[in-house]
Amino acid sequence: MRRFERILIQLAIVHFILLVTAQFLLEIPSFKMYTNKIIYYEGVIKNDKGPALETIDR
Repeated sequence: MRRFERILIQLAIVHFILLVTAQFLLEIPSFKMYTNKIIYYEGVIKNDKGPALETIDR
């Protein structure tokens, strides 16, 4: 039982280290741009300047 508990503790430590590393990498803007797919759906990367719609002032 001690061996099993030791393995669980080691896995928890490795998991924590990987979590901290991933959070640190996601704070880097250049790395976040390539890992976050939502920017493609929002159109942030595209530099298309389409026709702007004008509203009528009333």
